[in-house]
Amino acid sequence: MSKRIVALPLFILLACGPKAGADTDGAVDTEPTDGKTTPGVFDSSSSTGTTSTATGPGETTADDPSVGTTGDPPGVSTSTSGVMSTTIPVPPDLGPGECDPFGDDCPEGQKCTGYGDAGDNGWHHLKCVPIDPQPDQAGDPCTVVGEVNSGIDSCDDHLICFWVDDNLQGTCVPWCGGSFEEPTCEDPESFCNVSGDSVLSLCLGTCDPLAQDCPAGQGCIHAATEEVFTCVPEFSFEEGQLFDPCEYANACDPGFACVSADLAVECDPMASNCCLPFCDLTQPNTCPGAGQECLPALAEPPPKYENVGVCALPQ
Repeated sequence: MSKRIVALPLFILLACGPKAGADTDGAVDTEPTDGKTTPGVFDSSSSTGTTSTATGPGETTADDPSVGTTGDPPGVSTSTSGVMSTTIPVPPDLGPGECDPFGDDCPEGQKCTGYGDAGDNGWHHLKCVPIDPQPDQAGDPCTVVGEVNSGIDSCDDHLICFWVDDNLQGTCVPWCGGSFEEPTCEDPESFCNVSGDSVLSLCLGTCDPLAQDCPAGQGCIHAATEEVFTCVPEFSFEEGQLFDPCEYANACDPGFACVSADLAVECDPMASNCCLPFCDLTQPNTCPGAGQECLPALAEPPPKYENVGVCALPQ
């Protein structure tokens, strides 16, 4: 099944990476939204971060990939639709020596994968690397060698070790098939997410933000461009509760969205974003903030997410 490529809007904080001020492109882009548009609380017109990729792809700052920064994620453009940003990836400009993850142009016994400069936890380049003699398969636990973004891992061809923890262990995730313009994912419940200077094109699964049906330690986060939600590691630590300020999309406890602080009078006016609860549009309004209503989370939601809302002040 063909899936349109998307980059998650808020930056996502990864396990191994620095918590603030560090650039982490790679993983799920999730930047915090500034809440300046209407149809849908997640607005694509504004981005203030991107999904972080510290320990495996996954960056966040309210909606997509560059941790601790503001503005559009590298290699993508933004369009408007709802309160959270929707990003449209731009094909990477392959430099000398770089390979094409859609092209199978590496020598036999090697695979094309993403990597980055040591210490920045980002994926900015592509290269051919040897495939492990006894490679791990999709969904299997995996190990990265050296740095989180070294590109050397135990996963088989067309897979990358993603969601890596501080022990350099993660899970094998499939690269998207097809082409950059017409990406495909074998699992119909997956979507093709682009991040890390458009270097990473990975098939990620979807989730239900109302049910919060992600594995333990993960939260269901908005993946702006595709109008879907996906599971990412949750890093709220002692914060991430109702009305708490948040810098990263996955800095709120499960059940809360990191959205513009002007969507609740109780949020710190000096903060860009804060944690507000998801709500069910088909149920009576039980939003905790003064004057808040349950507003549609997505501007053009697919049937699966038609009842997903976020508690917010009417815009």
